[in-house]
Amino acid sequence: MKDFIPFIVMAIAGSSVYYFLKRNKRFSPFKKSTLIIAVVAFIITEAGRSFYRPFIYANNINDYMVADMIGNSFGTMTAIFFILTVSGRETKKDFALILLITLGLVLYESMNLVFGYPFNSNDIIATVSFGLLSVLIYRILLKRKDRSTESNWAKR
Repeated sequence: MKDFIPFIVMAIAGSSVYYFLKRNKRFSPFKKSTLIIAVVAFIITEAGRSFYRPFIYANNINDYMVADMIGNSFGTMTAIFFILTVSGRETKKDFALILLITLGLVLYESMNLVFGYPFNSNDIIATVSFGLLSVLIYRILLKRKDRSTESNWAKR
């Protein structure tokens, strides 16, 4: 049962954000996209941590460190897109927010060195890589939004 608790928590958190944004009339198609990305990234993260990683470790399978880095990779996307859903402005200014979140996660991971916890440089690489991937995805979302806005103006 403990493996399913994060999924229940995410369902509650995701629906809470949805209703909060809906009530404040801030739930746009753009915010819907960022929320969906955040939820899917979270599901991948937790499925990887709860089921995939234990299976890989138990069977001594070499998966090229995917099981080791799944939390930092998709977890980074989860944090970025969840925060963008709640506080993003749907503009290019949000790239600074993505950078800040990514740097914060790198700093958090680096604190393992200070407090004596196991440190894995591949986790830093995964965090930065998926931070960059998030920039790319967000750029695509912004371009798609701009195109739909332009087509709406053309229809008038």
